[in-house]
Amino acid sequence: MILVLSLTAALFGTIHIVADHRRAWVTTWWSKPATVLSLLALVVLLAPTESQYAYLIIVGLGASLAGDIFLMLRPERFLAGLAAFLAAHLLYIGAFAGLVWPGDPALAIVLAVFAAVVFRVLQPRLGPLRWPVLGYVLAIATMVWLAVSAWLSQPSASTAAAAVGALLFLVSDTSLGVARFRWRYPGAQAVTLATYYLGQWLIALSAVWFGAG
Repeated sequence: MILVLSLTAALFGTIHIVADHRRAWVTTWWSKPATVLSLLALVVLLAPTESQYAYLIIVGLGASLAGDIFLMLRPERFLAGLAAFLAAHLLYIGAFAGLVWPGDPALAIVLAVFAAVVFRVLQPRLGPLRWPVLGYVLAIATMVWLAVSAWLSQPSASTAAAAVGALLFLVSDTSLGVARFRWRYPGAQAVTLATYYLGQWLIALSAVWFGAG
């Protein structure tokens, strides 16, 4: 069942990336939600039912689904999409904080520097979005900090999936921010979407494998 639902998500995600590249907007409208819905099904059907960790991941995926829909209404709903993904990151932070708190201090410094650099690069073009984007950057850096710290302190398939998934999510959001607010590099949308889907898939798998060692 893990393989079937993972392949289903991969199929829908690939369809969406190709459709987005070809500007086939009708196809993007159903394939993007279908990808995240497949990941939701993966966790709902296969994660341990008594796991608070899985519950937070499920709600986080739901917030991500809302964010995806808002961002497809761009640019009018960009701020709503940002808020939805901020909520998703906060839910993931809650899940990872249940595994380790506080996180690794050296890693916190590295991620703080990275977040400062990213915000400095984006800031000249942010305008009224300056403070919402700063909050978002801090939230995703915190999410990565806790996910990787959990893997460092409790190595397992679940924490490894969460750590790599969080890092891929960071790559995706950095790519999105740079392409939207600084410069549109070749293949930006494909990089943003591919790392986003892979990151969410691994975070979903971390819930499925939770407690399995």
